[in-house]
Amino acid sequence: MKIRKIQIKNYKMFNDVTIDFTDSNGETLDTIVIAGINGSGKTSLLQLLQRLFSESLNLFKVGSLLHKYEEEENALICDEIELELDISNDEKSRLLSLAHQFETKINKLSENKPVKRLEMPLKKKGRYIKLVYKLEKTEKGFIIRRNDFDFFGILPEDGLRNIFKVLYFSAVHSERQKPTSNNAISDFFNDKSSRDGMNSDGVVFPIDIFSHRKTVETHIVRLVQEKVIAHRDLTAKEVIEQAICDINQLLKGVSLKTVLVDINSEQPVFKSFCGPMILSNELSSGEKQLYYKAILFDKLRPQNSLIMVDEPETSLHPTWQQEVLKLYHNIQRNNQVILVTHSPHIIASVHPDNLFVLSMNDAKKTVECFNARDKGFHTRGNEPNDILDEVMGTPLRDWDTQKRINEVIELLRSQPDKIDEPNNKILIDSLISDLGRSDPIIMRIIHKLSIIQAGK
Repeated sequence: MKIRKIQIKNYKMFNDVTIDFTDSNGETLDTIVIAGINGSGKTSLLQLLQRLFSESLNLFKVGSLLHKYEEEENALICDEIELELDISNDEKSRLLSLAHQFETKINKLSENKPVKRLEMPLKKKGRYIKLVYKLEKTEKGFIIRRNDFDFFGILPEDGLRNIFKVLYFSAVHSERQKPTSNNAISDFFNDKSSRDGMNSDGVVFPIDIFSHRKTVETHIVRLVQEKVIAHRDLTAKEVIEQAICDINQLLKGVSLKTVLVDINSEQPVFKSFCGPMILSNELSSGEKQLYYKAILFDKLRPQNSLIMVDEPETSLHPTWQQEVLKLYHNIQRNNQVILVTHSPHIIASVHPDNLFVLSMNDAKKTVECFNARDKGFHTRGNEPNDILDEVMGTPLRDWDTQKRINEVIELLRSQPDKIDEPNNKILIDSLISDLGRSDPIIMRIIHKLSIIQAGK
């Protein structure tokens, strides 16, 4: 299941925006990179998608009046959201089968007939279905008039997760946890919110990567134990080597110097660049991010799923930023990856088809979204400075330095006879000292100075 298009009306900074995640041939993109300045809505977009698929948002809200104190928690405060999904016939069939399996019991608990409403789009021919969310503001509060996503809150978690997951890797620590609920659905299906240290909200797994050391250590040890039991013809050494190979394969193409080499009775063991063996808590923050994600992917096994990553460049050297998308491509299970980033190195690793830029329209006071392909931008393989300048609209020098450069250039152009005055000499010398004589603009200034001196 992949997101093909999303239309948002009056949600936070989004007034009325449609984002089309398709390539030039109209095919749904597997990899999407979203860029934009702070405040343009990149993280808000990921959080919106996270909430649409969450269980906590989608339990018994349609047609129920939401009071002021609970509006933000229990509803998306917006006019309308329309999501077009690319879904295979197999996924449709499995969803319908799951819905019919529990239809009678669900209908006793909900008067909104979620199974019937789910059947309508799933029985239509073609790969694409539309799900709509509509909110209406009344004098007494808000009412969700339509929520086609509510089956994510009502159908059993285990069954849904076997079809589709949403993994959301936050850029910073998230306090958002799945609320403890005593509603009839959760009681009836007796579904747990925590799986071996992985808190979930239905099919949604909000992940703060740096808090999952224990989860990573526990999984990789259990993985070996399970493989030893399942493959009794193999020695423990052979099983460990296979487990290590599987993890390292997910990081193929990323130039890590520290390597996973062993698994003891409690946790993974790594060999550092300078030789000594180290444990997972001794990895650098960048190494933890990459290895923890690889091990969590091995644990969660996302397939036909949505993987959302907020600022994957956090703690990564620019070389690893150039290579980080390989981690998500190496999973190879028909997933869709959506990343939001400030990194020109990540942007330079994708084609223009895959890059979407959120920009602020000062005149209209709205956020707009454009595809880099449609603007004629070149991204893949381009130099980071060109990405910063052309795509991200970022000055290549700080404001004070650029101001001094402009002053010197204007001085050389309009008042060359005054270059030897003390204040002007201090200005020119300070600029040369800061930037160095090999800087291209300084080389031009020195050349111009030499011409002026020769003229004198």
